[in-house]
Order: sequence, then structure tokens, then C-alpha cells
Amino acid sequence: MAMEPKDIFKTVLDTRNLEISMFWQRSNYFLVLNSGLALGFFKLEETWYSWFLSLIGLISSYLWFRVCLGGKFWQSRWEHRLDIIEKKYIADGVIPKDDEFKLFSADKETIKDDVEKSLSKNPHKMLHKIIDRLVVNKPSVSFEMIRLSVLFIIGWGVLFIYSIYSLF
Repeated sequence: MAMEPKDIFKTVLDTRNLEISMFWQRSNYFLVLNSGLALGFFKLEETWYSWFLSLIGLISSYLWFRVCLGGKFWQSRWEHRLDIIEKKYIADGVIPKDDEFKLFSADKETIKDDVEKSLSKNPHKMLHKIIDRLVVNKPSVSFEMIRLSVLFIIGWGVLFIYSIYSLF
């Protein structure tokens, strides 16, 4: 029995949402792990073990980075599938051709216009207005988490080198 277009779309959307949820669960795990390692590193009274903690931090940060990349890979894959499904069913007339029904297949201008209209419903002043402009630039939250993992890799690398250097 063939699935209905709406069922296909829902299945793919649910899979994409699961990938995003898993991305954040994994990132939170690694963030807590790295924070705990950092706390241990800076509270050490016996500096002999600092090289070991920094090495573990470096390894866990690298793994965090790799896990983030894998999560972003699957999220991107399912978002692309949603785009394809929408375009196909819009072309087939199953979904009306009106732009308001384009969710994942909407072009960048439509998406930006939607966000600007949403933000304009609550006119802001000063700092809020600056923040609204930054929101419209659409930073990727998953890429920001990937950048944070890279920052931890660099930080742990520096601490590892410092720890080894201070032993001698």
C-alpha cells in the first residue's frame, strides 16, 4: 500500500526533528563532559595529572566536533528531502502553488521576508532592534555548536601543551 504524500512528508519531518533533538542531546552531553573536565583541570592541586586531563579534554572535544558534523549531515539530508517532497507535490497539484504553502522549499527571500514580518509585529527599539537585525542574518545554531566544539579543541590543545611544558 502506497503512502499518502502528507504521510511521507510527516515521516520525513519527524525524522528531521528527531535528528535535531538528538544533535542537541549529544552536544549537551559533550558540553557537560568538557565542563566537568575543565573544572577538574583547574581545581587540580597536583599538577602532574593536568596533562592527562587536558588530553582527555582534547580527545572528547574532537569527538564532540565529529558527532556534531554527523548530526548536521543527517539534519541537512532530511531537510533536503523535505524540500524535494514539497516541490514534487506542489508541481503535482497536491499542495497549492501559493508561496504560503512552501515550508522547506521556500526561497531565501521568502524566508527572510517571513522573519522580518514576524519581528515587525512587535516593534523594538535600541538593543532589541539590533538583535532583530542579527536574527534576520540567520546564524545556524548547529554551526555555532560546531564552532564551540572547535573552540574547546583549541583550548584543550593549548592546555595540553602548557601542561606538558610545565612538567619539564
